[in-house]
Amino acid sequence: KYKCVSEILSTVSMLSIGTSVFYRPKEKKVHADTAHQNFARGGGGDHIALLRCYSDWAESDYSPQWCFENFIQVRNIRKARDVREQLEALCERVEVDPNISNPEDVESILKAVTAGF
Repeated sequence: KYKCVSEILSTVSMLSIGTSVFYRPKEKKVHADTAHQNFARGGGGDHIALLRCYSDWAESDYSPQWCFENFIQVRNIRKARDVREQLEALCERVEVDPNISNPEDVESILKAVTAGF
């Protein structure tokens, strides 16, 4: 309906891991806060920030170095990737194309999230 299956899979997988992917070491609080605020650029709230985090990590070819530079917990974001892969398989099983994507349409993504509640 909203043409953003891929984005919803990423967002839901990030929400499903139960703990935060962000970390904030005491000696680098300011750097960590700045890195985390970069994901909130452009608005959209926490769900969109999590989506941006996952998307940026995927664009880095799932780099552990990228996680280190952005104060992201590698183990937790890898769990999110595993969940996303399982959700993709479920989508394919029920004949929903998991590659339908419209990353620029934040409003549709938020409507899809809201419709899920």
